[in-house]
Amino acid sequence: MKEEKAKEFIQELSKDGYLKLRRSFGVGLYLFNLLRDHIEPSYLELLKDFDRLTLEKKKAILKELQSRLEKPSQKQEIDFSGVEKKPLEAFLKPLQSLKSIDEKEKKTLTSFHIKDFMSALWFAPVRYEDRRLTNTIKTTKPGQKVALKVKVLSTGFDKEEKYPMWVEVEDPTGRLFLRFKYKEQRALNRFRKGQELVVYGKLKEYRGEKYMVHPEILSEDQAGKIVPFYYIRTEGELKSISAERRHNLLRNVLNKLSEYAKYMPEYLPKGILEKRKLPGIAESLYFIHRPVNASEEDLNQFSTDYQKRLVYEDLFLFQLALQTIKAQTKELPAVSLSNPESSIREFVKRLPFSLTPAQERVIKEILEDTKSNRPMSRLLQGDVGSGKTVVAMAIAYAFAVEGYQSAVMVPTEILAQQHYKSFKKFLEPLGVKVGLLTGSVKGSLRKSVLYHTERGNIHVLLGTHALIQEEVSFNRLGFVVIDEQHRFGVLQRKLLLEKGKGFYPHCLVMSATPIPRTLALSMYGDLDLSVIDQMPKGRKPVITRLFFENELEKVLGAIKTELTKGHKVYVIYPLIEESESLQLKSAVQEHARWKSLLADKQVLLLHGRMKEKEKSEVMEKFKSEGDVLVSTSVVEVGVDVPDATVMVVESAHKFGLSQLHQLRGRVGRSDLQSYCFLIVPEEIRTDSNAIRRLRVLVRLNNGFEIAEEDMKIRGPGELIGESQSGYFGFMVANLARAQDRQFLQWAKEDAEELSREDPKLEKHPDLRKVLLHRYGDRMDLSYIA
Repeated sequence: MKEEKAKEFIQELSKDGYLKLRRSFGVGLYLFNLLRDHIEPSYLELLKDFDRLTLEKKKAILKELQSRLEKPSQKQEIDFSGVEKKPLEAFLKPLQSLKSIDEKEKKTLTSFHIKDFMSALWFAPVRYEDRRLTNTIKTTKPGQKVALKVKVLSTGFDKEEKYPMWVEVEDPTGRLFLRFKYKEQRALNRFRKGQELVVYGKLKEYRGEKYMVHPEILSEDQAGKIVPFYYIRTEGELKSISAERRHNLLRNVLNKLSEYAKYMPEYLPKGILEKRKLPGIAESLYFIHRPVNASEEDLNQFSTDYQKRLVYEDLFLFQLALQTIKAQTKELPAVSLSNPESSIREFVKRLPFSLTPAQERVIKEILEDTKSNRPMSRLLQGDVGSGKTVVAMAIAYAFAVEGYQSAVMVPTEILAQQHYKSFKKFLEPLGVKVGLLTGSVKGSLRKSVLYHTERGNIHVLLGTHALIQEEVSFNRLGFVVIDEQHRFGVLQRKLLLEKGKGFYPHCLVMSATPIPRTLALSMYGDLDLSVIDQMPKGRKPVITRLFFENELEKVLGAIKTELTKGHKVYVIYPLIEESESLQLKSAVQEHARWKSLLADKQVLLLHGRMKEKEKSEVMEKFKSEGDVLVSTSVVEVGVDVPDATVMVVESAHKFGLSQLHQLRGRVGRSDLQSYCFLIVPEEIRTDSNAIRRLRVLVRLNNGFEIAEEDMKIRGPGELIGESQSGYFGFMVANLARAQDRQFLQWAKEDAEELSREDPKLEKHPDLRKVLLHRYGDRMDLSYIA
């Protein structure tokens, strides 16, 4: 603790009649930096000029400081326990009914998608700037952003300089230059000799001269406090005004509303607050908009107790919602299969290959669930190419034998068509009718598919989100497969599951995005987890190599070797069109280059702007007669071309590791040796972080190991998808922070315990209201509503 360190230092200085104090330099500066966020400003003032004082004055200050440090910390804590609370309903009111703010302020909040009082208080700052006047020119380290109170000494202008305009200022401890890029000398008119200013900016130093470039000149209301900054993407009426003006409008109205946070009643159980040592909700919501006695570093790392409370609650509410869904699902009726094992034996006997022990284990876990008359909710994770689809087919066959239909929903039309062909190939010889429904299935064919699905003549229906449309009706839907979970919202999953008439279908969610087990259990807390952790026999690991752009000849040589064997090649680019800012090659432009490099081969192009029908046609052509497919990352999910043996990824540093692993999984889907070539520009050679990440892929082939590494390097945002915060409804929590991942674990444990004790939250009515307010329109929480 820094106060203890300061006490020990002062004791050391006072030994032998302050002998060490006589011989030491920079004592005031050292103590100032040590205590700047831990004691009152009046004591820090004493330290600013300390090093220029006489020995007697120094002794007196150290004695005064020592007696202050002996007292318990007087850090001002926020405490609203004595304030009479209002009913929680007062905070769930829509903005329009609030009397404490005017119409203009309501419009400001609406433009930030804030709909009610509670959401306004939870609209947390994304960062803070410490503009308190606790520093001097002398005590500020180069590179530090600070607010300084200074006096103008002189001004000048030299058009030959990089920053032509300068203002020399001082405080009692030193001098500083303010430098500006203004080309007009008249900008100096705002500064006059002897004028007192508060400037805020990053202090720099060059050859002993301290300076700031374009510092902000702060008004009195901006100086002397910690200033919150909010995320300001807006639509609507405020779009036309500057970001700074928008920020000030938002900051002012949130500051005004935060005054009322003190009246909010506590709704988290007392036991949880004590167990996790969390402050109250009133204090926490007040603090995030009006922080006191905290360092900028702690605030920006979200590590103050008040911020931690909100992070924890964010995650706890999410876990509680998942537990509610889980409890709700367990009470619903489902069909139970009477003898699925014999159907599975029959199906496996007809396969031209044998299942891996991991596939057999997973099928057994799923069958146990399907024999119960409670609906299964299971997440099946398996690496790219580990054979998840065959597992889904086997289970769909077992349902068909006992007279039930299955629905398989996938994120893209290409994937739907591919799955349709696979299911048809393996199931139709066994008498199972397979249908396909996507956006491009139209007219009489669409009518026919809908008719036969409703009559029960189609046993397995594959499709995209077209499956959840109202017109789709099943006869006896017993089993639902959702492939690539994170591309579908929880609500979409619910819409498909509601198509079982009179009973709830068993649900299997499949994902090839390897998420570390602990994270998967927390993020999909409403699902049980099965993992296929083995690859089919005879599969050779894909050999991965990292190349710089100037080594393209080597890559071209390897490609030509594979093409002469009759194999196929993917070339992937990160962007569709040339972007000036990123200077990335686009698939559209590079297609022409590859055509000239491989003039005797058929080089096709695929990108995200194409219509679904076009994409499907290109994929079919590539599978049957094409040699090279130049594409954006459209092909990352599930496309199966067994004789494709080379994956070239250009600008590989622009992709996340998990995404690259998905792309690599498009090759090596047979017993042929396959290769993945990661190509990066020459300048990446000096970017040790990017190289380190890509070397993980060169070294490892196991998706789960890669996911663990990726999480260590980049945090879990990449694994769950960038929009994870919005998708999961988090307002403060961010799983890229290690602290928040720890809270996720605690939140899960506490939510499970509370759900066991009070499943419908009848003993916690306010908590139930908060949960419904947060997730009621996003998840089906009718169980507690």
